[in-house]
Amino acid sequence: MSILNNAKDSIIIGLEDYLSSDSRRLTSCTRNLFAGILLLFKHKLSILSPPNSDQALIKERVRPTIDAYGYLQWVGSGRKTVDVQQIKDRFESLNISVRWDRVKEINDFRNDIEHYYSNLSKGAMNALISNSFIVIRDFISQHLQLDPKDFLGAQAWSTLVSVSEVYEREKKECVELLENIDLGSEGLASALVEFKCTNCGSGLITIREQKSDKYENEFYCRSCDTPWSFEDIAELALKDYFGFELYLSIKDGGDVPLIQCPECLRDSYIIEEEYCPICETKAQHECQRCGIPIPPEEIDGSGFCSFCSYMLSKDN
Repeated sequence: MSILNNAKDSIIIGLEDYLSSDSRRLTSCTRNLFAGILLLFKHKLSILSPPNSDQALIKERVRPTIDAYGYLQWVGSGRKTVDVQQIKDRFESLNISVRWDRVKEINDFRNDIEHYYSNLSKGAMNALISNSFIVIRDFISQHLQLDPKDFLGAQAWSTLVSVSEVYEREKKECVELLENIDLGSEGLASALVEFKCTNCGSGLITIREQKSDKYENEFYCRSCDTPWSFEDIAELALKDYFGFELYLSIKDGGDVPLIQCPECLRDSYIIEEEYCPICETKAQHECQRCGIPIPPEEIDGSGFCSFCSYMLSKDN
């Protein structure tokens, strides 16, 4: 069976898993949809592979050979095929555009449901379906020159379209409610829009009833009804939002984007904004003794860098 047919079957089975009344099949839905998307990508690489190259572009290993005419040719080696990062690298070299941000969200959700989310529901799956719809629709039409509806069939296409439309409409409503809250921080506003429920993975995070005071709002997940106070969701959202930058700062060095607030002691002090949106603290970023900028990791509310704090303690 061809790679393209396998891709179509995986996507259709994934959507059948989603429509099933058996909640255990929701995990299977994520696996099948993601597998189907990767197979679409591999099909494109397969048809772009040179003749007699053993589908070199989809193989993890490629070796050089000399053909019967004395010309150098790259030929696929072994049975192992390219992974997600290798597909991305080869697509970039070939100028094949893909919404990799959406692909990453699908893959992250697929990984997280097996390790972190304790309450998986159809409501939580809608973001996955919506992201899959956009990736599948665009890739089939733009890079395979096929009609997505004809390729997948009317029933599967209808499921993708209807679920995606419902999710995007609900997400828009959630974002509009969040944007009406005066958070005092652009970083926190962006973090809340991107925040995923820690219980089910849904991105439909909103408030029950609009309150003028941000501390009085009750935040909750529309999919599983998990509630949070402002303080709790703000800290969780900021840690997620700046998580990759924090990782890079540890791995490669450089300033951290988020530190523990010296006042409320939550991981919520945004360095770029010089502000904690939870307790509204604005710490001193310039040493009051030597006048140099205080490194982020040394900001403790005292107004002194670590060296000057040490010297002052000696004087005392």
